[in-house]
Amino acid sequence: MKFLAAKHLGSLRPVDAAGEEILHRLGNGQLVEIEIRRPRNIRFHRLYFALVTLVWEQLDETRYPTPEDLHEAIKIAAGLRRRIVLPDGTIGFIPGSIAFHKMDDTEFSAFFDRVCNLVAKHFLPGVTDTELKAEVEIMIGATVEAEQRRRETTAEGVP
Repeated sequence: MKFLAAKHLGSLRPVDAAGEEILHRLGNGQLVEIEIRRPRNIRFHRLYFALVTLVWEQLDETRYPTPEDLHEAIKIAAGLRRRIVLPDGTIGFIPGSIAFHKMDDTEFSAFFDRVCNLVAKHFLPGVTDTELKAEVEIMIGATVEAEQRRRETTAEGVP
């Protein structure tokens, strides 16, 4: 059973009727296991793909023929990967997933920061991670700082 809840004072409360119904079915004192995951904001996800596109447009396309190829390389370089050993002993990596069900907002925010640092250091030297964030914000009409402040405020229980 899954439902969205919001922190109110010292407790979690369902945010909709479906969540209320699930909670109502639980008996008083019944133990439940709770996993805290903050849903990811689609705008933040779009920032990442705007960044990938921006970087890909600046690079020689022979190394990364498509933005998807660059996306996979960035995930591996940013540490979102699984290590494999091929039959000949060669070590390789398989990129991980940034799907919404694989990474919540907190995890994706940390990943995005790692990617911006990686891009500034290795792909676009001379450009800072702050400049990259500002540019992709303009591209999609959003602001990273505003989204981060919103998440921090919501995490502290202030609507």
